[in-house]
Amino acid sequence: MKIYLIPIFLFFVLSSFAQEEDIRIFGSEIEDSFLFTDEPLPVVFDLRNSSRLAPVKTQPDGGCWTSAATGSVESMFRTFGYGDFVLSDINMKLFHGLDSTRSTNGNHFMATAYFSRGAGPVLKNPETDSLYCIAPKTAAYITDARFLPNNPSLIKNAIMKFGSVYSMMYFKKMELDTISNIYYTKNEKINHVIDLVGWNDTLSTKTGKGAWIAQNSLGEEFGDAGFFYVPYSDPNILKYNSIWNKWIPYDSLSQIYYYDTLGTYFSYGYNDSIIYGLVRYTAESNCAITKIGTSVNHQNTRIYAEIYKGFDEATGTLSGKSATISERNCKYAGYYTFNLGKPVRLKKGEEFYILLRYIVPEVSLPMPVEKYVEGYSDPILTTGKCWINHDVNQWPDAWYETGKNAEYDFLKFNLCIKAYCVDIDE
Repeated sequence: MKIYLIPIFLFFVLSSFAQEEDIRIFGSEIEDSFLFTDEPLPVVFDLRNSSRLAPVKTQPDGGCWTSAATGSVESMFRTFGYGDFVLSDINMKLFHGLDSTRSTNGNHFMATAYFSRGAGPVLKNPETDSLYCIAPKTAAYITDARFLPNNPSLIKNAIMKFGSVYSMMYFKKMELDTISNIYYTKNEKINHVIDLVGWNDTLSTKTGKGAWIAQNSLGEEFGDAGFFYVPYSDPNILKYNSIWNKWIPYDSLSQIYYYDTLGTYFSYGYNDSIIYGLVRYTAESNCAITKIGTSVNHQNTRIYAEIYKGFDEATGTLSGKSATISERNCKYAGYYTFNLGKPVRLKKGEEFYILLRYIVPEVSLPMPVEKYVEGYSDPILTTGKCWINHDVNQWPDAWYETGKNAEYDFLKFNLCIKAYCVDIDE
């Protein structure tokens, strides 16, 4: 069970359509503020005492990161009554899309890329787990992720309200205390992923009181029927945490438009807290845009968006504004989607442009991008599809193309902006 280098370099339905008002966005519309509460937290909380946990998994070889990610989503589905699905961790491990050496060195960025492009989660099935599907019949489209900071109260709230929380740690099976099922290490490194399913403030350990209740992915024979306990004093626990907190049900008539197949691993900017990104898509059918999405690399990123029907590259002029999404504050890093107040209708073959503004106070590299990283990602770069601008309010015509044909090597990246559409009948 090896894992998980986290070198994140920060340097540079959807129902059928009758009328526009009839398009409905299903799923969990829960804001980040839902993670907070003024009420006292219980001394002991354990999801094992509920119907909100999926069965303990036996991970594919080196695939604890996929078992933890799918286990967290399964718990979230159960929490909100969406279904008792069992999801395929094997499929994610095989088809994450990044460098093959990363199959046993995965992380929440990779899981989020797999989810956000609609590649999964797929239902666990021995006959199809190892098959790649261009358009998989997923249990749902996972539309959002939150990468939660090291804050015990926040993590406890997330467990109570969403279900199990994906979290990284250092783990060596032979060092587990098989009497108490408590695991503690002084090693400050990461090599394993588990799901946190509760806590016990009164549990005594060798390093003090209090421990997290963790669901492992080594089968029910491990530890306490597949579970064990991690002291609050563990040097690694809570460093890297994630939940996937929103979804829309699978619909064969829906589509996700994107260029960032492998997701973000870098941030780009002009040594300023503001930057604009623009992407061009062409509708593959008569459809309606219902929401847009983007990765977010920094806490407290402010996002503003507009959709247009035209863009003159020579003059930098956008035309045919069709939608506006008012500025939203993204409290945590992760992946966010934003619903349109009114869907934007498109005819097959019609171009549309999504403009996003990223503002991150006191951060000079605010834009998430997808680019080549040796030993990690080798994306297919776009041509004539993505542009960036330092600030269109100051330099409205200063758009620079990114991607394969970018004028400068440091602009050879894709933008992380997606469109969620549903087919319609004209």
